[in-house]
Parts: sequence; C-alpha cells; structure tokens
Amino acid sequence: MSKEEDMQRTLVAEFGPLSWLTDRDGVVSPTVQGGYTNLSATNTALFYEEATIDLSGYAMERKTFYPYSSFEQRSGVVLGSFSDATAIRAIIDTIIVSSIPLSTDQLSMSLLSANLPGFTYPGGVPYRLDREPLIHQNQLTYCHDSTIETTGGSSVYRIVSNANGSSLEPSAADKLYCYRIVTSNAKDGSALVPSARVLLPGTITSEPKLEYMMRLKRSYELANQV
Repeated sequence: MSKEEDMQRTLVAEFGPLSWLTDRDGVVSPTVQGGYTNLSATNTALFYEEATIDLSGYAMERKTFYPYSSFEQRSGVVLGSFSDATAIRAIIDTIIVSSIPLSTDQLSMSLLSANLPGFTYPGGVPYRLDREPLIHQNQLTYCHDSTIETTGGSSVYRIVSNANGSSLEPSAADKLYCYRIVTSNAKDGSALVPSARVLLPGTITSEPKLEYMMRLKRSYELANQV
C-alpha cells in the first residue's frame, strides 16, 4: 500500500425514529417515520429501515475500504408503555451493515429467533450467512424497568443485552447495505424508539491487483448466498 494513496474516512448511515401501538389482541398499528417497512404479524411488531453507503467512486478507482472499528449512536432513550405484564415486554433493536444485500426473509428470521446472522444457529433456522460480508452487527435488547415504572406499565427501557458480531472485513464493494430492524412481542400499549446512526471509521486504499481481483471474486460468491 502506498502511504500517499491512503485516505482516512468515516462512513455513516442514519436511521429515523419509530413508534407503534399494539392492542391487547396483538394487532400492531405502526406510526412509520422515515423509511421503515412494516413486516409485523399478530403478536409480533417487526419493522426495518434500509439505507445505503455509496462507494462507487472508490470502486471505479479500484480501491478497498478497510474498517478498523464500528460503533453506534442514538438520539435518546427507548420508551414503552405496555400494561400487559403477562407478555414479554422486551424490544430488540438491531443494526447491520453488509457488503451484500439481505432479503426481508433473512432479516425477519434472524431477528425473530433473536440471533445475529453469521453464527451457528439452533435447530429450525433455515439458513446461515457467512460472517465476512457482515461488516457491522450490533443487537441491543431493551426491557421494561419496573424500578422506574409509572402507572399503566410505562417506563424508560433499560438495556439488558448488547450482542456484537461485526466482522470488520475489508470490502471492495461499490455499495454497503445498512439495515435497522426493530422487533417486540409486547402487547396492549405503545413504544418509541429514537433515531440512530452507525459509524465506520477506516482507510480507503489500493491493494495489489491479484488480491483485489480475488476479493471481488469472493464478494460475488458471497452475494450468491442470498
């Protein structure tokens, strides 16, 4: 690598806020803000928003992005007001950045089984993705906090699990696919999930021609998994 060709960049994807209402029969009524798509079924709220990071200019110059870390930011707290204490009142908030597109089936299956893609799954899950294209993955599980509960089951939700599965593998793709998936089985109430962003600091540089061509070949093979 030539030091003169190295460029330090921080790639950013933004996601908007989301709120929804679920009645006591498990029927979900979303208030979609931003680009969220509603995949909800009875007794399960499931939404996702997709964004992309355009790297086509770098790809035309045959440059590779080498991430050296990834992290997330959120604009505020998660709020919930679900009076049905017999149902699980958790909210799962997942952000994934991938060098290949993911289908809605893959997103919904992985989150409904509470597993990040790229890992060995328990029985019954019909697919497994390779970890390499999953540059960033983080899953936050929020739960109702009874210590600060107000009347009607309202509370600021507290993080009880923080799962990370980022591969941080280099990518020569011309686009990164960014997903935020929010799911919950909470009933008889409403929730508000704040805006979020994911940041990927890294280096954009050239690599030897053979290595670059092999990386493109591998990206093509991984994309055909989907």
